Amino acid sequence: MRREGIKPPKFADQFAKIDFEAEPLPILSLYPIPEMVLLESLKISVCGLDGRPRFISWTELDHLPRVRMRIPIICQIFNWSEDVEWEGLRLVDFLDHAGLDTVSEGHYSIYSRDGHYFETLTRSEARDPRVLLAYGLNGAALPMDHGAPVRLIVPFLQGYKSVKWVRAIRAFKRDPIGIKVLRGQSQTAKLNEAWRKKYGIVLPEEEGKS
Repeated sequence: MRREGIKPPKFADQFAKIDFEAEPLPILSLYPIPEMVLLESLKISVCGLDGRPRFISWTELDHLPRVRMRIPIICQIFNWSEDVEWEGLRLVDFLDHAGLDTVSEGHYSIYSRDGHYFETLTRSEARDPRVLLAYGLNGAALPMDHGAPVRLIVPFLQGYKSVKWVRAIRAFKRDPIGIKVLRGQSQTAKLNEAWRKKYGIVLPEEEGKS
C-alpha cells in the first residue's frame, strides 16, 4: 500500500526501522524490535509511589472486560493516520486491578520491552476509557512489528505516546518526561486542530464542556 502525504522529519534517520508500505499500519520503531513474548507468558512490571515493584501476569487479568474499538492512530510527526479496530482492555481497568494510583496531578510512565523507549501520560489521560492495552488489531492477534503481545493505544494524542511492546508501568508524582522530548524530537504530544477535527477527537480535559 502506498500512503500519500508522508512527510518524514529531519530525524527520520534515527529510527531503527521505518516501513510505510506495511499493512495494516506503517512500521515505525525508534529502537530495534525486541524478541517475541507470548501473551499468555507476559508479566507487566508495575511500581507505585511506594517504590515497590511487582509483576502482574496477563493470565490474572481474565476477569477484566475486553473491548473492541475502532479508533485512529495518528502520527503527526510523519503526517499519516490509520483508522483501525483495536481489541484489548482499558488501561484504567488494569491500573485499578493493580492498585496503581498517583496524586491528582501525577503521571504514569509506560516502558517498552525494547529497553529504551518510554512515554508518559497524566493521570487523567491514563484513566480515559479510550486508552487501551491492545493485543488485537483488525480482528487478528497484534503483529509483532506493531507491538505484540501488548501495546498502548492513546487515540487523542500523537502516535508516539502509544508505546509498543509494553513491559512496565510506573506511577510518579511529577512528569518524568518521555523519550521524544528528551531526544528533542517533539515538544508536545497534542494533536493539532486539523487532526482533531478530522476524527472528531475530544481531549480528556474538554470532556463534559459545552
